[in-house]
Order: sequence, then structure tokens, then C-alpha cells
Amino acid sequence: MKSNLIKDLMDKYNNSFYIYDEIIISRQINSLIKNFPQFEFLYSIKTNPFTPIVRFAASKGFGADAASALEVKISNKAGIPYEKILYSTPGKTRKDIEDTIDKAIIIADSYNELYLINEVAKEKGIDVKVGLRINPNFSMDGDKGISSKFGVDQDTLLNQQNFTNNLSNIEIVGIHVHLQSQILDYKKLYRYYENVFKLAEYCKDELKWDIEFINLGGGLGIQYSIKNDIPLDVSKLGNECSDLIQSYKDKLNVRLIIETGRYVVCEAGQYVTRIADIKESMDVKYLIVEKGLNGFLRPSIAELLDSYMPDEDILKASEPLFTSKDAFEFSILDVDKSSFEKVVIAGSLCTATDIMAKDILLPKAKIGDLIVVSKAGSYSYSLSPLFFASHSLPLQFYLDKNGNILEN
Repeated sequence: MKSNLIKDLMDKYNNSFYIYDEIIISRQINSLIKNFPQFEFLYSIKTNPFTPIVRFAASKGFGADAASALEVKISNKAGIPYEKILYSTPGKTRKDIEDTIDKAIIIADSYNELYLINEVAKEKGIDVKVGLRINPNFSMDGDKGISSKFGVDQDTLLNQQNFTNNLSNIEIVGIHVHLQSQILDYKKLYRYYENVFKLAEYCKDELKWDIEFINLGGGLGIQYSIKNDIPLDVSKLGNECSDLIQSYKDKLNVRLIIETGRYVVCEAGQYVTRIADIKESMDVKYLIVEKGLNGFLRPSIAELLDSYMPDEDILKASEPLFTSKDAFEFSILDVDKSSFEKVVIAGSLCTATDIMAKDILLPKAKIGDLIVVSKAGSYSYSLSPLFFASHSLPLQFYLDKNGNILEN
């Protein structure tokens, strides 16, 4: 992204901000459409609900993965039709169901939710098709399944068959499975998809469900660490999936759905904040920025978790709060690169946790310089404690392919 555009926005608005590049979003969307022609895609609203992004994804034919009643409303406003909005989250209230039953396909997360949906449908005098999230007997690595707050255990399905068959106003026509995010190994994703297909076949043959869709969840990863991450080979995954679909074509003639997670927007976003002060303490140089964790939380979470739990494999269970130790790149805009120094980038909040990066090498900076943080398109603005200490909120901008800036 051109540095003069970033500087102009800071000069005009005098505030930290996010900026999202439509060209990169379009590249990611086109990659999915090209490599997975037999699948439908749901844009994951929770990754970034910024209106121009949701509208652009909708214009490309994407549906919506909604994780709240408000995200269903956001999807409706973007012009996404009922049948392309899948509302999935644990703990839905009766009001959530009442507000969304005619606006999205609801994915029940428990047997209680199936009961509630049926009661609401009965009161409204309508028949409703729903999905059910299942916690399967397998893991992403092919091992035995584990306890989860998400979905109903696969082992309980047969025992609950009388209950599900006797729901008077709803019909289970789809399954939803999601086990892990940020997968970069296409072989692991393929094996997972294969297991979900087998589960769908089980639901059709043993439970006699009339399956209309399979939501395979997300999991598509992007390269955060340049040193340690090998990018997901979506071309090879797409080819493997074509063979898998062909092998099941006579058994499962259904809608095949993938949630995009961070894949579409993460790399399209940058976070920009200004250096408000520079100080030294016991031979450590601090660049104090205007908005640290209250502007972009995830770098600070990475530093905090790394300090207390250095085992990165354990930390990865904290997605999307933590992805990797070197997930984000920090740069200083338009600065002389002849001299570098080791610095700590810290925010202005009254907490020692407000550290975005420790001991990184950057060109020598001065007060007023702009720091740009990469991979800020997903789980960034929406995940940060923006109201901490009552600072002004960071802004958001959308750069379309013609160079126009949209604010909302």
C-alpha cells in the first residue's frame, strides 16, 4: 500500500486506523473460487464485520457464517439471502432464535437449542429446516475426538433419534463440523474433509436424515510466520477435494460449504499508529505508540502468552487470540534505513501488558513517525478492547480497486 496514502489519512484524521485493500481480498476470493468450484463459501463475519468488506464478499457470491444474531442482521443488510446465511454459535437464547428464524438457516448447537427452535417455529406456525453442529469421534489429526463446548457428541445421535424424529416443526437437513483453525497442511485438511463426508453418510444412512448441506467449517490457514509457515497449497487441496466429491457423488448430492475464516481478509489489512513518545529505561528503548493493545490486541496477546507459556504448540489452542510468536511484521513508514536499533513497541495504557513487540530491530525512529503492522485484516478491530481507558476509537478505511477510500 502506498505510503503517501497512509500518511495522508493520518494527516487528515489524526488517529490510528486500519486500512483494508480490496485487491488483496479479491485475490484471496478468486483463489478459492478457482480451486474449489464445487463448493460454496461463507464469509466469516466475526473475522471482520466492516460493511464494505461484507458487501464485497456478497457481491462475489459468498454467503455468511454468522456467529450472533447481530451478525445475521449485518449479513441481511449486505444483501445476502436467507439460504446463504448460516447462523452457528453455542448458547443461543430464545430471543436470538426468534430474531433470526426467518432470516438465516440456524445451526443448532445442542439438543436444547433444537427444542427451542422447534418451540419458536411451532408458535409462529412455520416449518423450518435447520442444521446441527456435531462434535465428532475424530480429531483434526485423525485421533479420537475430545470433549468440546461446541455441538453435540456424535455418540449421542442414535440415542437421541426419537427426540430428533419427533420435533414437529423442524427438520435437520444439514451438519456442521469445525475442529481447528489456521491449518496449513493440505493433507490434514483433506483427511478431515473425508471424515466429515463419512459422518454425513452415517447421518443419512443410520439416522435417516435428508441431508441437504454439509458445512465443513473453516480451517484454511494463511502464512503468518515467514520463517516457520509453509503456505497452504489450495491448488492441491482443491484437486484432492474434487476426487473426494466424485467418490461420494452417488451417496451425497448436497451443498458443500466451507467457511473462509481469516483466509479472505487477514493479509489485506494493515494497522497504522503513531509514535507518541520515545524513552529509555535501563538500557531498553521504548517506542510509545498512541494505541497499542486497545487498537490492535493480538500482538500484545502473543507477547503475553509467549512470556508465560513458551510452548507454541500449547499456545495454538488459543486461536484466534494467538497464532504464532512472529505472526506480525512491524515497519516504520518512510524512515532512513541506514541505522537500526533494538526496541520495544509499547502502547499508552496504564498496564504493563500493553506491549506490542519486544526486542525487535527497526530503523531508528523519531516521535511522530508511523508504525505499520501487517496481517491486521482479521480478528483485529473486532477482537481488541477498544474502550479500554476511554481513548478515541481507531478508524477503519477500505481501499477499493480503483483507489477510492470508503469509510463505511
